[in-house]
Amino acid sequence: MKGKSGFVKKVLYAVLALLILVVIGIGCFLLGAQGVIDKEVIVERVVSRQLRKVSDVKPEAGAVVTFVGYVRGRSMMSLKNKYAGFVSKVYVYRRKVKKGDVILEYDDLPLRTSIRKLEHSIEEQRITLERKKLNLTLTRLDPLPSEYRNLVWKRKIAQENLERSAHEFNVYERLHGSKIVTDLAYMEKKKAYKNSEAEVKKMDNDMKILQKGLASLNITAAEIEVRAAETKLRDLEEELKLLKEEKKYYKIVAPFDSLCITNSDTVNGYDAAATATAEFHKDDRKLVYAYCPERYIRYIKEGTTYRFNSNQYPDNKQGFELFCYDVKKGRYQYGDESFFLVKLRVVKEPYPLRIGTIGTVSVEIPQEESSSVEPEPAAVAQ
Repeated sequence: MKGKSGFVKKVLYAVLALLILVVIGIGCFLLGAQGVIDKEVIVERVVSRQLRKVSDVKPEAGAVVTFVGYVRGRSMMSLKNKYAGFVSKVYVYRRKVKKGDVILEYDDLPLRTSIRKLEHSIEEQRITLERKKLNLTLTRLDPLPSEYRNLVWKRKIAQENLERSAHEFNVYERLHGSKIVTDLAYMEKKKAYKNSEAEVKKMDNDMKILQKGLASLNITAAEIEVRAAETKLRDLEEELKLLKEEKKYYKIVAPFDSLCITNSDTVNGYDAAATATAEFHKDDRKLVYAYCPERYIRYIKEGTTYRFNSNQYPDNKQGFELFCYDVKKGRYQYGDESFFLVKLRVVKEPYPLRIGTIGTVSVEIPQEESSSVEPEPAAVAQ
């Protein structure tokens, strides 16, 4: 009987397991056919449900929520370097700086090298300009080249040479026809005649050029060379001026009388372009800028005073109070959470707060807020 009973139990367990498998298979088939069994959809629904639960959580009445803020001046300006470079000098002040004070300098070796080369080019161009001006003076004194000087007298002498050469050639031509002179002598006289004839024609052409104003043309050409040299010199000087103007971008200078916070205080440290190198704060009125998470922003009211716990002092040296004067409507997204910028003014300062100090703004939840807790939304149907 015992063996029979054990056999029956095994059969029942096997049938039960088979039924379970059949039910699961049918369920998976039906759900898969409806497009519900989707891992990503299920995960998304679960996450969204959890996020709604977190965002709908409301602290109890009297509870205190906190968020981070930092102290800054009434007006603040952050300066960034225009060019990337290594810090070569850092000027240390007692936090207070005057307008125009140099805070730090960047290495400008490439710029200084370019300026030096350009200065040498300018000096060479000045020498070239002086030479062009001297040439202009000489041209005005004697505007004609040497071959054009005394051209009238040279033309007269050339004409006389031509006439004499022509007479000798005629004589030798008759004697050559009578076989009295050799062929070589005859050819020499003929060549001399042709050369004299060519010389006269050249001088006639020179006379025409001279009559068209060669002297004034030479003077004009010399004047143009002077103007071109002057223009090039001005261009080089303007380029040098612009290069020297670039030097100001290698310095960070205080824009107004203020407190200065230097972000780069290491000589030879490297700053990429557009690095925020220094902040300047007017400290006649201290403000606190805080970023409140979206789930708490409904508790922040403009015109209300809040506590501020500064990390600058221990717990027994607190008691700072802030007056909220502006809540920005735009959201700031950081990671998975949204924040709102809240601006507050320091109205109670038991101890001096440093510009740049970080702390927490404390907000107490009023009674009416806790009584208006909304019910959690219904679960998503699965």
